[in-house]
Amino acid sequence: MNDEPKKGALQKNLDERFARFPEMYERMQRIADQLEESIERGMSADEAEEVAIAQINELGKAWLSDWARAQHERSVAAVRKEIPRAIKQSKKN
Repeated sequence: MNDEPKKGALQKNLDERFARFPEMYERMQRIADQLEESIERGMSADEAEEVAIAQINELGKAWLSDWARAQHERSVAAVRKEIPRAIKQSKKN
């Protein structure tokens, strides 16, 4: 398994990467805003780090859940196209 990023991926900034995922982009902006506000109110760096890590973990979970759901839908669509009678949406008698 090759874990190295594609060369083209290194050329994109975060705005370009998030362009296809506006909901995730908004969440990431909210995380950054909350982090800045917390620091301005006097939160320690350790506390701010803890909050940011928790929020980014939640963002990652949501992103992967969306990806898995989309992947499943693509797989089902591919099977339906290849073998239309393979998946039925009806009750058994």
